[in-house]
Amino acid sequence: MTKWDKMLIITVIFFAIIGMFWVKGISTNDEHLYLIIEVDGKEYKKMSLDGSNTKKTIEMNTRYGHSVIEMDGRGARFLESDCKDQLCVKMDKITKANQTSICLPNRVSIKIISKESDLDIISY
Repeated sequence: MTKWDKMLIITVIFFAIIGMFWVKGISTNDEHLYLIIEVDGKEYKKMSLDGSNTKKTIEMNTRYGHSVIEMDGRGARFLESDCKDQLCVKMDKITKANQTSICLPNRVSIKIISKESDLDIISY
């Protein structure tokens, strides 16, 4: 292997790494995020995620059960619920556009949307 072969390999690896970060940067949308809470398929509340660290809890008492949602400026999650399996509580916080968390027994869902489309332009 000559000196120029090594230089070519290093250059290709360098541009591949730069390309990965560039594609990641253009494929995510963190601006203008909104949290939508739905009960039984109908919109209950829509709130803006402003990026602050202040936490807010929202208690949901429906005819199907009780849920508590914790929201901060970056995302939301189910803090507690009286459903049997607790899958909604075990799920981590949602923080990106088009992510959803659902409590099926209580028929409560939370999702994050954005004004602009956050379509994935990369096929995995």
